[in-house]
Amino acid sequence: MTLSPPQSAIPGQVYALSLLFYDSQSGILVDPSQLQLDVTYGSEAPLVPDVTGGGPFFYTGTADTGRPQPGMLCRISAGSYIFYWIPVPTLAGGVYTANWTATYGPDNDLFGPICEDFPLAAGFAPNVTSADTGFWTGSLSYQPPYLSSPLVIPFGSVDASGVAWMLKQVTGWDSPPAGAGAVIQRTADHGGYPAAQYYGPRLITLTVLASAPSQALRDQARALMQQAVPVSDLAAFTYGEPVPKVAYVRRNAQAAVTETYPTLADVEFTVPLVAPDPRKYATPAQSASVIVPPPVSNPLALPFASGLPVTFPPASPPSSTALSVTNSGTFETRPVITITGPAGQPAAVNGTTGQQISFGNLTLGSTDTLVLYTDARQAFLNGTFTPADPWSSWWVLYPGTSQVYLGGSPSGGASIQVSWSSAWI
Repeated sequence: MTLSPPQSAIPGQVYALSLLFYDSQSGILVDPSQLQLDVTYGSEAPLVPDVTGGGPFFYTGTADTGRPQPGMLCRISAGSYIFYWIPVPTLAGGVYTANWTATYGPDNDLFGPICEDFPLAAGFAPNVTSADTGFWTGSLSYQPPYLSSPLVIPFGSVDASGVAWMLKQVTGWDSPPAGAGAVIQRTADHGGYPAAQYYGPRLITLTVLASAPSQALRDQARALMQQAVPVSDLAAFTYGEPVPKVAYVRRNAQAAVTETYPTLADVEFTVPLVAPDPRKYATPAQSASVIVPPPVSNPLALPFASGLPVTFPPASPPSSTALSVTNSGTFETRPVITITGPAGQPAAVNGTTGQQISFGNLTLGSTDTLVLYTDARQAFLNGTFTPADPWSSWWVLYPGTSQVYLGGSPSGGASIQVSWSSAWI
């Protein structure tokens, strides 16, 4: 069986599709008892239906001896057949498939579909595709430094190019592995001592199917996925659970974003990711702030001489000056705290745990801003690194509600703002 070479078709113009049918034993051209032609898009029949104006077409034996006509499957000579197809102008540009199916031999054996791909050089580009977008929603978003807006892959929906993104599987969303830490064997005894142990980075693998209106748009989707998964930066993977959550991810080391191609217009990705922070965060983030006067302190009576460079925050701040900060998740989260002056010896106090992050040698003016990053355990005054007191306790927000307020000696107009996201593990 020999097919015609894949020349380019043009909408509205005649395009010749031909077939030479040989007997496999004798090697000579022979006529099948039945012959059918179907034209499909992106894959072979019957995996996808015939395109508009693409058949099926049958050889009926009425067109013979070299008299081909558009729209009629014709026999030129023994074993030689041709069909003049006119693509309708509304067909999308891309790669099409001619599917020949023949019946031959004393037992009416079925051969086919015998497939040949050929391009349609131009055509109508539809705005959307009717592909399946699946059950799960979410997104993969990354802001490259060279673009003014982020790259976004919308799982469970169709993007502006008409590409349908299906999130088929997510692994590693259940629990991160245990990282550093071990059980130390006891000396001359059974068992061991439980040393401190912590969660390691979360390993996530996504299986994603992109169904495009054309092969060209499929290739654009391939390029988008490769760009949206950074190597040394972080992207945001959002999973559309009943309570949507986000993890900050990049490519897993020494692993590739692989691609397979179920059809000419589809691509399936396997995306290996690592989240350095194992937490899953609520989205969007929350924020609360209050302008506070100096809190009323209830100093403790200490059973030793005064003069130590230590101050103890009161256990319960005045309710009018405290923020109620709620972590609705199941794991501790680490907020970003912003303090604005005027304030002397400012301190971010967690009244629920009795911990504080203090700056005993610092005085904030009315235009000064002190930002505390509790995850990195670093503070910046007007953008310049400023160390906290060595005896500070870099507290976290445990699940539930915590009372947070501004300690030290704030003046009227000073304020504290807490920004956080509820966290799950």
